[in-house]
Amino acid sequence: MDVLTQVELHQLEELLRSEHAAAAKFRMYADYSSDQGVKKLCEQLADRHREHFIALMRQLPKSDTRIQ
Repeated sequence: MDVLTQVELHQLEELLRSEHAAAAKFRMYADYSSDQGVKKLCEQLADRHREHFIALMRQLPKSDTRIQ
């Protein structure tokens, strides 16, 4: 059973917010870009941040995990 401290949980939540915001920003930049190269790069970056977000979500405690 994994144990997370309140500080670790808070840090994880902050990282989740940051990755979510970055993904949303790059998706918006891609939507507004008329340059296909920039659009593609922004889409790739948005996808990468979304993947980071998903990976971080997997680190959240399950219902049977204790938080100290």
